[in-house]
Amino acid sequence: MKKILFLLFGAASLFSSFMLEAQTFSIPSDPSDTVNTPALGGAYTVYSNIKNITGSNLQIKWKVLATNMPADWLSSLQICDRDNCRPISLLWNSATSTGIPYTPTYHANSTHDSVELFSVGLDLTSVTSTGTHYFITINMVDQGTGNYTKNFTIFFNRQNVGVNNTVAPASDILMYPNPAKEELNVVYEGVPDIKNIAIYNIIGKVMAVYHVNESSANLNLESMPSGIYFVRLLNSTGNVVVTKKFTKQ
Repeated sequence: MKKILFLLFGAASLFSSFMLEAQTFSIPSDPSDTVNTPALGGAYTVYSNIKNITGSNLQIKWKVLATNMPADWLSSLQICDRDNCRPISLLWNSATSTGIPYTPTYHANSTHDSVELFSVGLDLTSVTSTGTHYFITINMVDQGTGNYTKNFTIFFNRQNVGVNNTVAPASDILMYPNPAKEELNVVYEGVPDIKNIAIYNIIGKVMAVYHVNESSANLNLESMPSGIYFVRLLNSTGNVVVTKKFTKQ
């Protein structure tokens, strides 16, 4: 009887562990959970939107876990979830290296693929600090019964990826509609190792960076003014693989 109870307890423990770690949401991430992004002068946003892969609404508690950004970088940093955009002063206590948590609700839909905003914004127009591999690490926890936990890190490298080091032809990606209004679809099935998609304006300023991990992406353009832009697909080392032009109406 003791052996049976032990086996049942062991099976229950394994089942509980499985349930505890069951994935309920996802964010785009490469195998090392890092994102290499261009950190040039000017303001831009890195999008790592959250996908609810369940059929129920999720309360996801998130906080800044660590960062090594210098003060002049941190002063312009803000993080947006689906509820609000907040400056780093409301998210991180530099004196104690402690993150202040927030718990927005990410909604579900019938196809279990609801994607809602999560982004990090920077304005490097006036920064004087130089260097590479400044980072911010964010922790996310599903507050429901699944209790799924995910950490991801965004690395900001001050490298001039605006230089045309394209290694694949523009014909390898499909981009529509063009001209675009509120959104742009980019399909890059034949181009391997794409981790980020950056949008530059006509004078080479980074407007937005989208963290991706699939073979296509839907880019939100609502905040961008009308004009001519360039889409650049970046690989895991931060190099530009494909460049293509589009018009925002």
